Amino acid sequence: MSGFPGLKFGPNQNLTKSEAIVSLVNGWEVKVDNPDSLKVYSDRSVIPNFALSAIATATDLNIVVNSPARDRRSPLPDITRPEISALIYQTLVAINRAKAIDSPYIV
Repeated sequence: MSGFPGLKFGPNQNLTKSEAIVSLVNGWEVKVDNPDSLKVYSDRSVIPNFALSAIATATDLNIVVNSPARDRRSPLPDITRPEISALIYQTLVAINRAKAIDSPYIV
């Protein structure tokens, strides 16, 4: 994996939401990188620098799922099991390996 601060993955540490997105985007090698897509997040200023490109890509590819507030990425807390499940599913949709599900929480 690449893109993590200090180039360390820390397998015994919990993942943040930002780290999970970096892992999925880098792992599946999807790339769009439109920095303007981050404008949809009211809390974009707290997105870590190492994750900006990956979160922009994930946003452009409809991988990001935010609940209950669609406009808040909340990138720093640990990711929950439902959140990682939704991100993995949306990544599979982005690479045409799963069918899209209509949801108001997909950014």
